[in-house]
Amino acid sequence: MKLLRRFHTLNRYRFLMCLLGIICITALSLQAQNLPVTGKVTAVSGLPLIGVNIQVAGTSNGTATGADGSFKLNAPAGATLKFSFIGYLPKEIKVSNTNPLTITMEEDVQKLNDVVVVGYGTQKKATLTGAITTVEMIDKVGQPLTNASNALQGVPGVFANMSNSQPGVDRSTIRIRGVGTLSGNDPLVLVDGIEYSMDELNPNDIESITVLKDAAAAIYGSRAANGVILVTTKKGRGDAKVNYSYYYGIQKPTYLPDIIDDPIQYMKLKNQANINEGKAPDYADADIAEYEAGMKTDPITYPANNWYDIALKNGIIKKHDISVAGSAEKYQYRLSLGYLDRDGILFGPGNHEKKYSIGLNASMNVSKRLKVGVTLDGYYRNYTQPFYTDTWSYLSRALPILTDTLADGRYGNSWLRTPGRNNWENPRMLAYNGLYTKVVQRFLSTIFAEYKLPFDITYNIKFGVDKYDGLLTGFTPRMQTFNPKTDAAINWNAPATAPRSSKEDFNNMNIHFYNTLNWQHQFAGNHNVSAMFGSSYDNFDADNWATSMYGYLDRTLDAFDAGTVWNATNGNVTRDVLESYFGRVNYDYDGKYLLELTFRSDGSSRFNPQKRWSTFPSASAGWRIDKESFFKSKFINLLKLRVSAGQMGNQAVALYSNKSTVELGEDYSFGGTLNSGAANKSYADPDIHWETTTTYNAGMDINLWDNRIGLTLDAYKKRTTDILREVNIPAQIGNLAGPKQNVGTVDNTGVEFTMQYKDNVGALDYSLYGSVSYNKNEVVDLNGEIIYGSDGTITKAGSMIDAFYVLQADGIFQTQDEVNHHAKQSVNTKPGYIKFRDINGDNIINGDDRVLVNASPQMPKYTYGFGFSLGFKGVSLTTAFQGIAGVKVLPTANLAYPFNNGANATKEWATDAWTPENPGARLPIVTTSTGSVDNYQRSTFWIRDNSYLRMKNIQLGYALPERWLSKVKISKLSIFVNAQNLFTISKYKDFDPEAILDRTTLYSYPMLKTYNGGLNVTF
Repeated sequence: MKLLRRFHTLNRYRFLMCLLGIICITALSLQAQNLPVTGKVTAVSGLPLIGVNIQVAGTSNGTATGADGSFKLNAPAGATLKFSFIGYLPKEIKVSNTNPLTITMEEDVQKLNDVVVVGYGTQKKATLTGAITTVEMIDKVGQPLTNASNALQGVPGVFANMSNSQPGVDRSTIRIRGVGTLSGNDPLVLVDGIEYSMDELNPNDIESITVLKDAAAAIYGSRAANGVILVTTKKGRGDAKVNYSYYYGIQKPTYLPDIIDDPIQYMKLKNQANINEGKAPDYADADIAEYEAGMKTDPITYPANNWYDIALKNGIIKKHDISVAGSAEKYQYRLSLGYLDRDGILFGPGNHEKKYSIGLNASMNVSKRLKVGVTLDGYYRNYTQPFYTDTWSYLSRALPILTDTLADGRYGNSWLRTPGRNNWENPRMLAYNGLYTKVVQRFLSTIFAEYKLPFDITYNIKFGVDKYDGLLTGFTPRMQTFNPKTDAAINWNAPATAPRSSKEDFNNMNIHFYNTLNWQHQFAGNHNVSAMFGSSYDNFDADNWATSMYGYLDRTLDAFDAGTVWNATNGNVTRDVLESYFGRVNYDYDGKYLLELTFRSDGSSRFNPQKRWSTFPSASAGWRIDKESFFKSKFINLLKLRVSAGQMGNQAVALYSNKSTVELGEDYSFGGTLNSGAANKSYADPDIHWETTTTYNAGMDINLWDNRIGLTLDAYKKRTTDILREVNIPAQIGNLAGPKQNVGTVDNTGVEFTMQYKDNVGALDYSLYGSVSYNKNEVVDLNGEIIYGSDGTITKAGSMIDAFYVLQADGIFQTQDEVNHHAKQSVNTKPGYIKFRDINGDNIINGDDRVLVNASPQMPKYTYGFGFSLGFKGVSLTTAFQGIAGVKVLPTANLAYPFNNGANATKEWATDAWTPENPGARLPIVTTSTGSVDNYQRSTFWIRDNSYLRMKNIQLGYALPERWLSKVKISKLSIFVNAQNLFTISKYKDFDPEAILDRTTLYSYPMLKTYNGGLNVTF
């Protein structure tokens, strides 16, 4: 019985424990049970918001509001709902019960309250009256930007052209709203307010790049005629963080000429070209037969070489960046280090680059009134190139019959006699022997202070030192090539001058100082006034020298002490000073009526004292129509009109152009003896003064549909007067170069349009953007002078700068009778030749029959860019497209023309050239461009449309969820892969259309496709 009672007692305990467990589980399940949550989302105005994204925090559960702003979903009690909508501030609500929720979302006016960098300060976007475009570098994260200037491609009103991808020199040429002068069109670039090259900065240290395109640039009047670019470096913000980023990429050429690489085809076509000229073939039939047979057994003596395949490889690019940054109430700091390593696509050591960067930005609030700080931006970099820098020219001249190396490793040439190739340029020999190394260290160091004076006045002072040290060292050994059949040697460089070494040293010190007084005050609640007055001083000192030495025993020692024959030494010292005074006044009434006035007075040492100073004023105004009481629109959120006018200057003339200079090295003969001497070789005009550019701009900014859509439209006109340029004088006046004078007027007129759209569908965020710019360039006056360019261009009143001036092609002659009845071209003209139009009707084709083609090889009429981005639960896809139109090119010489001075030809000449059997051919009869120049005169036949559309970048990224990263103490971690210059759409197929701009040849370092991937992590 006792045992039975114990059993029943135990069973009761078990029952009670089981019951308690069931109760706990039920309670827990009730607590975790999803509750039906309903509600409605509206704006402050009460209007329902459609498409608001609602997410249960920490889960993939979510929904979006319907047409009436309502929503419904299930969520656990205590869960947090996240509400997000484009143009509105995000909101979070905890789920506590099933009562319907009423959510009011406030409009995100932060974008309007955001500030943009302007001259000597910042302004709110909402009250901005100038034409300004800002590039946020956070949007470029992961892209293989080796130089910051390349980030400006596709920016409205800006033409950024990178025509050379060679490691170390791959930077963009930048033009803002056209080409306005004949003396220098580069914009002024300032880094944190100090003049400096943006390409000497690590792109990862840059926060934003702002382009001032209209009168907004006038505050920098002296050098603002070509626009101003303001670069802002990153600062520390928030809690201390360490950020590390890395990417690795492979690079390949985008376009290469399609050369003939079959030796037999090459020799037969070259012979046919000679025959068509009435000349004997270069290669005997017996030699061709021997070569064809030998190719089967002896590829060294009888090679079939495609030299682009031999010389090019995959390039490698890799980059590391690490930074530590943070801020508190009294201080902020950011310290960064960067490393870039690139190995180019050309074989040999002559296209390698390494960059080491450092960045420091720190400031401290010493007291409530005083703030002090320092910045340091610096690079130590080096890059290499072959000693004989025309590598790509040599490569374009390499023939399939050229032997690479002999069996013992010596460099080959060819046993076949080829006119124009007495000294064979072996690309491998020239790439692997002889090297230039450029080492540069450049640092911009600044100290600054800000002191708050009484009456709302702030005094700012900044002092900066820009130190540039560059050393270019070169050495070339003696080089020989060998006949693969006879073993005979040919000296590539003369034994008297090789081996040789050279050094060129660059020492520049630039000092910059400016200080400003800033004041702002609000009157009667609605009247806002601010003013800034300041002065600046800029001093540019340069000390450069160069020397070289011959007489080396071999290539083992290349120091100067190892040489025995001094060659030459030269150098120069220059100084350039600019002093300026400037000011700005801003007024706005209730954010509706906006006004800005600026002035700047500059004095330049490049002009004589009487012409040294000039003043550049500007004014701009704006009207926020959307803030008017009479303006009632639920669709338009922002409507602002802007107008501006201002003057800016340009002093882009060589130093000492206002003075008559004497040059050494002009020897005189006295009594039959040559004596060293000097002479004045050019005239100088002491009255030269500033160029002046007057710019007018009218613009409009519109935000629509709850700020989902943003539109900007600008129309402008720039007129540059008193252009500084060299004026030609008759040769009989001492055969002297003409003076620099202020002669000429040029107009640039254009429009710019940009559009942005952002929205979301549930958890999917998406955005689109696009911009297009049009610019018309016209020379208004050159005082009657016409400037003829050697590349078939002309600059004169009524045309654009460097318009083409060439013969008018009128098809191809088909019969001898057609030749006989046409104006005389030359004694060589025959069927298959290009027919030129007799413009002046004198029955003779010559230079008087040239016509003006109003298109330029250097500046497109249209530039545009567009792209889109998608984001879904940490996954992102972004694209960027860039293009130009209304631009033409006229390439000449090697590979653009066939068999130029012993060079090769492209395959199209074997298939598309005129023959009696192929009368409708695209190309004229094949001849050598050196021996028969008739077809290769500069004419409309060879002008090519160089418009293109390029996918500049596409990137796929993934940000790992924070709930994963928190377990390993990582704040953020994202990985990405991207491709740059992935594809291009263009009618021009001979070379990369971007690389050929403003060039006349096809032999330059080609543009590159880059495939890379990497990560970005924050601790």
